[in-house]
Amino acid sequence: MDFSLSENQHKWQLIAREFATKIVAPEALSRDRIPLAKDRIPWDWIKLADEAGIRTLGVPKKFGGAEESILTMCIVGEELAAADLGFAVIMDQCWKMAHLFKDAMTPEQQLKFIPKFVADNQATTAIGITEPDIGSDHQGYYDGADIGMKTTAVRDGDSYILNGTKRYISNGCMATLYFITARLDTTKPLSESGAVFIVPSDTAGFRADFFHEKSSQRLATNGCFHLENCRIPAENIMLGEGKLIALRSQYMPGSKAEAAATVLGVGRAAYDYAMSYAKERRQGGKFIIEHQAVSLMLARMAMLIDGARLQIYKAAWLADVGDKDARVQGLIAKVQASEAAFEVCRLSTEILGGAGIMFEHPVEKYLRDAASFLHSDGTNQICSLRVTNALSGLNSAALYGF
Repeated sequence: MDFSLSENQHKWQLIAREFATKIVAPEALSRDRIPLAKDRIPWDWIKLADEAGIRTLGVPKKFGGAEESILTMCIVGEELAAADLGFAVIMDQCWKMAHLFKDAMTPEQQLKFIPKFVADNQATTAIGITEPDIGSDHQGYYDGADIGMKTTAVRDGDSYILNGTKRYISNGCMATLYFITARLDTTKPLSESGAVFIVPSDTAGFRADFFHEKSSQRLATNGCFHLENCRIPAENIMLGEGKLIALRSQYMPGSKAEAAATVLGVGRAAYDYAMSYAKERRQGGKFIIEHQAVSLMLARMAMLIDGARLQIYKAAWLADVGDKDARVQGLIAKVQASEAAFEVCRLSTEILGGAGIMFEHPVEKYLRDAASFLHSDGTNQICSLRVTNALSGLNSAALYGF
């Protein structure tokens, strides 16, 4: 085993760290406190990320992207999230969909959609799954015919007609290209009736509704939108009818690891800040890092971060080499990293004491952001149940890709 980064991975880590340090970090706190979600969208950062090659990090090289590995995207995601989780999530949504660009699109679909995405330096992608009646159900632990997805797709000649509502969607209402899940037959489970359609935001019948206001990831949007008799060309379906599960399990094996890397960045930032604070703050006649209670907390934080990072790297590496165990290891990484980051952020507020909740320090923001990933990208309870099912062989649906 070799735990060192490759020269290329180290290069991208430095690019991302410089971008995060110089562009994102100086304004992250002030932008976080902008009242309205639509005003918080960092369009300028997205353009600058495009110039740095970050926005198109996962896009195939033949279309102008970097076509980097999942592990490299995890490394970059951690660096960006150490400055602001919301911005890292915006980029990560683009990277996740880039896997579909590369591996799941037909050559015709690639030519139709990828050049436009690359040419628009503010373009982002989103995947529309969650609805008012489907949240944890779509994560793969349950696959009954009564599952709550109500968005439907009906074949009409050389098109499909989509109707339904999606909510809580990352990059929702701000993306230019959507991957929308729908059911072809509501009497059958998703494993038989689920399909994914490529839907540009300017498609007739696609109507953005509103941004959810929230306490975490405030620079990223979660939107609600509607599909009202939205006519989609038949050639925009991905893989074919009933292929939702195949799409998730075969073409997005590193999705959970990428998500885990972003929340890990928040934990790392909280640890770094608490460490600096502990070496400068004096109480009881000495710096507080010299008090054993504080020193033990810092040690615990370092251990949690290092353990989570190792699990993320393992899951990402397995995904990159095509190992089928990558999906289970990704679930473990997501749970481990989110719980580690949340605990590290909590301990950071403990070390700062009363100052931990004050706006002049960033740790209250870190704690808010870390809390989001206890449920974002699948609740930790559902992810854990899927791990048990996969390890025990009880339910093949536990191996859904994300």
